Amino acid sequence: MMPRHLSPICVLLSGLLLTACGGVVDAPEEMELTGTTGLALCSNAAVTSLTINGISTYQGEMAGSGNWAVSYPANAVRLEFRINNVLQSSSELSGTSGGWYFSRAGLSCGSYLFNVKAVPMVIDSGGGRTTCWANTSRSASSYADEPCPNYCGDGECSLNEDAFSCAIDCCQGRCNNGACCSSSNYCSDGSYCILY
Repeated sequence: MMPRHLSPICVLLSGLLLTACGGVVDAPEEMELTGTTGLALCSNAAVTSLTINGISTYQGEMAGSGNWAVSYPANAVRLEFRINNVLQSSSELSGTSGGWYFSRAGLSCGSYLFNVKAVPMVIDSGGGRTTCWANTSRSASSYADEPCPNYCGDGECSLNEDAFSCAIDCCQGRCNNGACCSSSNYCSDGSYCILY
């Protein structure tokens, strides 16, 4: 009897059948990697919510708070706090949701852009922390103003404003008591603003 030759299609189909049934090809078993940024560990992890409940300044200190939430497999979040796009601090909080708080002293007067960014994290069974940088993160921003005392337009010529520059740059007129005023203001002494 002569040996039989199999057609190439039969060879291909038999190989596919063995592979589909779990024969021939062995895949390496996935292991839990602690402290790595493995894609499998972070797959589908996302920040689902990030809010700013309020942000304000008082006497040079900015303070604010808000809430966050993440989706499985994330079980923690990394929060980054920025003022005018400069990183001020960060924190890592465990859980799937919670609140955050921020405080920073030593601000001078002016307008500030506050930003909080949340990135999902996975804390594995060995305590390893993985920040899922490539996954869905969220940001929230808000402006806060620290008032400047005695600035142009405040109706006063103060120590940091000489009478000449105050009159030219700030005042549209003077009250009977000498205070700066504008055309739309009444004076605190009850008089009308006398325009220049």
